[in-house]
Amino acid sequence: MRKGLLPFLLMTAALLLSACNPTRVLTGNQRMLLRNNVDVKGTSSADLDDDLKSYCRPIPNTRFLTVFLIKPRLYAMGQPKVDKKTGELTDTKMRKWLREKAGEPPVLLDSSKIEESIDQLKIVMKQKGYFDADVSYKVIPQKKDPKKVRANYLVTANKPYFISSVSYNIDIPEYKKIVILNKDACLISEGMQYNEEVISDELTRIINLIRDEGYYYVEKSIISCEVSYDPPVDSLQLNPHTVSLEIILKVPKNDNASRYLYKYTYRNAYILPNFTTATASIPQDTVKFRARNKRDSTRYYFITPHLNWMDKPLKDFHYGTLANTIYSKRGVPYSQTVRRRTSQSISQLDNFSYYNIEYKENEKMLDTVKKTGVLDTYIRLTPMKIHSIGGQIDLRNDKSAISFSYLNRNIFKGAEHLLINVSGGYFYYSLNNLFHHNTTYAYPEFGISASLAFPKLFLFNKTQKETGIRYSTSVNASVNYSGLYRRLMYNIGMTYNWSPSYYLNHSVSPIDISTINNSDRRAARVLNYDNYPESYQHKFGKFFLLSFKYSMNYLVPFDVTRNRHNMRISLNFESSGLFLKGLNALFSPDERWIISKNSLDSLGYGYSTFEKVEFTWNYTYKINKNNSFATRLSAGAIIPLDKDSYIPYERGFYLGTSNSMRGWGYRGLGPGSYEHGKDSLYTGDIKIEWNLEYRGTIYKSFKYGIFSDIGNIWLARESEDMPNAEFSISRFYKELAVDVGVGIRLDFNFLVFRVDYAIPIFDPTRYNYGTWINPEWFKNTRRPFRWSNGIKIAIGYAF
Repeated sequence: MRKGLLPFLLMTAALLLSACNPTRVLTGNQRMLLRNNVDVKGTSSADLDDDLKSYCRPIPNTRFLTVFLIKPRLYAMGQPKVDKKTGELTDTKMRKWLREKAGEPPVLLDSSKIEESIDQLKIVMKQKGYFDADVSYKVIPQKKDPKKVRANYLVTANKPYFISSVSYNIDIPEYKKIVILNKDACLISEGMQYNEEVISDELTRIINLIRDEGYYYVEKSIISCEVSYDPPVDSLQLNPHTVSLEIILKVPKNDNASRYLYKYTYRNAYILPNFTTATASIPQDTVKFRARNKRDSTRYYFITPHLNWMDKPLKDFHYGTLANTIYSKRGVPYSQTVRRRTSQSISQLDNFSYYNIEYKENEKMLDTVKKTGVLDTYIRLTPMKIHSIGGQIDLRNDKSAISFSYLNRNIFKGAEHLLINVSGGYFYYSLNNLFHHNTTYAYPEFGISASLAFPKLFLFNKTQKETGIRYSTSVNASVNYSGLYRRLMYNIGMTYNWSPSYYLNHSVSPIDISTINNSDRRAARVLNYDNYPESYQHKFGKFFLLSFKYSMNYLVPFDVTRNRHNMRISLNFESSGLFLKGLNALFSPDERWIISKNSLDSLGYGYSTFEKVEFTWNYTYKINKNNSFATRLSAGAIIPLDKDSYIPYERGFYLGTSNSMRGWGYRGLGPGSYEHGKDSLYTGDIKIEWNLEYRGTIYKSFKYGIFSDIGNIWLARESEDMPNAEFSISRFYKELAVDVGVGIRLDFNFLVFRVDYAIPIFDPTRYNYGTWINPEWFKNTRRPFRWSNGIKIAIGYAF
C-alpha cells in the first residue's frame, strides 16, 4: 500500500492538472498566447532570433522546468463553481488560494501589443545596421485547441548599412588632443557594419579617456553621434547603403560650464565601515588615521557608530586594511581607473554586501587661476555576516559524497578568511560488481582541510599595488584518508594568488609539503597489492614530498557582442624533491632516506624527484542558442629525474570516470597496451586525452549530447613485467583508446543533471582479443565486457 501511494498521488495530481484546461476561463474572442517565435531572414547571425524574441510582447506564461504550464492550470482549477441547485457561484478558501496565490491567469493575445512589438523589432534591427528591415507576423492556432495560439514574427533584414567615414566635432582643444592621440584604439572604423552598441561603447571610451586626465565634470551627456545617409554616387541613383558618422562633443552652456576645463586631484578620504539603516541614527565617532607608508599623505577619517555600553567607537576592521583598498590618494589626478581599482579592491575583501564610492568637491580649495580643484572621497560600506556555514552534495555513478564548510570572513579584523571543510563519502569503481559477494568494490574517503587567506601578497607589497586586480596569500593544511589502499595523506603549504586582469589568474606555491603513506599491504581494503607487477608496486610506499607548484588559468577574451566562442587554457606545474635531494647529497650522500637510519629509521619516509606538467585546452563554439560544439585537449607528463626515483601512485594521471574516457570504469584504462587484471586500477606518468562533444536541445531544458573520447596513459619507464606499458614515440598513436556515446541532460542553467552512456570501440589493452570491438570481448571470461561501466551519472558537464 505505502509503496504505491506516492505514484498514485503523483498520477492523480497529473490527471487533475491535465483536466484543467486554462482556456476554459477565456470568454468571447479571447485567445491564450503560448509563445512568441521570431525568424530572421537575410542575415548570418544565428543568435539574432533569440535576441529579438526578448522584445516581443506580451510575454507568455512561465513554464515549470521550461515545459509545463502549471500556474495557468492552477488558476483554472481555482475558479468558482456554479451550484446546480441555486445557480449561484460558490467559492472556497482553497479555490481562492489557487486562483490568487498559486496560479496566474493565462496571458492573452493582444493585437495592440503585437503592433508595439513590430515597431520595437524594427528599432532593434536599425540599431544593428538593418535600416530597411521589414517585420510581419502571423497568429497560428493550435490544432487541438484553437484558443491556444502562438505569434510568429518574420523579420526580413534586407541589405545592411556600413560606415563610410568618421569625423569629430570637438570645441575644446584639450579634449580634442586627447581624442586624436588615442585614435588608434577607436572601436569604429570605415567599412564596418553600423552597430549602435559599438558606437555607444566608443562614446563611453572617449569620455573615460577625458575623465582619466582629471576632468571630473565631463559626463556622457555632452557627447553624441550624428548619422547621415550618403547620397547616391552614380547616375542610376542607387542607394549605396552607407552612412557617415560625426562625433560631436559640446560643453553645455550653464553655470558649471567653466568647470569642464578644471582638472581635479584627490585629497582626503572619509570611510563609513558600518553603514546600515540601523546605525544611521546612532551617534557617530570620527577617527583620524594616517597610513604607515610615508609616501601616502592622505588623511583617512573613519566614521563609525558609537556604542555607549562600550564607551568607544565600533571597530570591526583594521583601518590600515581598508585604507590600502583606496587608490584615490592625496595628489593623484582624478580618473575612472582609480575609481575602478578602488571598487575592485573593496570587492576583493569579500566582506561587504554593499559599497558606494562618491566624490565631493572641496569648494574652498578651488583655484580659478590654474583651473584646478580638489575632491574628497566618501566610501560607505555595509558588512556581510562574518560567520557562515554551507554544505555540498556530490553524486556520480562512481562517487557519493557530502561536505560541510565553515567560513569566517574576518577572523583577525583584517579581512582574513578562515575556511574549514569536512568531507566524507564512498567511491565505486565498478557498478557491475558493486554488490559482489566476495569482493568489495566500494571504499570510503574522508578528509578535513583548513585554509587561512590574507588579502595581500606577503613580501611582495610592491607587486600587489602596481599590478593585478585580485591578490591573496593563503596557508593551507589538510588530512585525507582513502580506503582504496588505506592511504593516509597530510599536506601543508603556502600559496600566492593574483590576477593581472579579469582573464588571467596565477597561483604559486613556493612551499608545499606532503606525506603519503599507503605502504600497509595487509590493510588494503579494496585492492590487493599483489595484483600489480613488482615494478609497479614501488609506487605504493611512504613518501615525503617537498614541492614547488605553479598554475595558470587564462580565459581567452573574444568579442563580447558575438558571444559565440569560449576558450580556456590552464597550465599546472610541480617540481618535487630537488631541494631535498640537494640536502641529502650534501649531508648524507650515501643515504636514500631523509631520515637517518641511525636515528629514526622506523619512519622510513623516502622522497621522489620528479617534474610534473599538465596542459588543458577547453573550447566551446555556440552554434546558436540550442546547439553548441565543445572540445577539450589535455596532456601531461611526470618525468623522474633519477633512475631510482619512483612517482607516488597518488601523483599519477588516470583516465576512466564520469568526466574523462567515459567508456571505461574508474581508473580502468591503460597504461599503454599492457593487458592487466580486472581488479587493478592504474595511474600513469604520461597522459593524452581529447574529448569531442556535440550538445543539442530536445526541448527547452531537455538536452542531449553525442560525444567521443580519445586518449590513454603510459608509464615513463620500460618494465619487463609490464610489456607495452611505457610511452613510445613509435607506437603511442596506435595505443590511443576510443569510445563513443550519447547522453541526456537536464540543464536548468544553475544545475545540470547528466546521464551518459559510452562504449569503447577501440581498446588497446585487449590485444589478445582484438583491439576493435568484436564478439570476443563478450566471450572473454577473464576480462568480461562490463556493460555497466559505460553508464555515467553526474552533476554538471564533463568539461
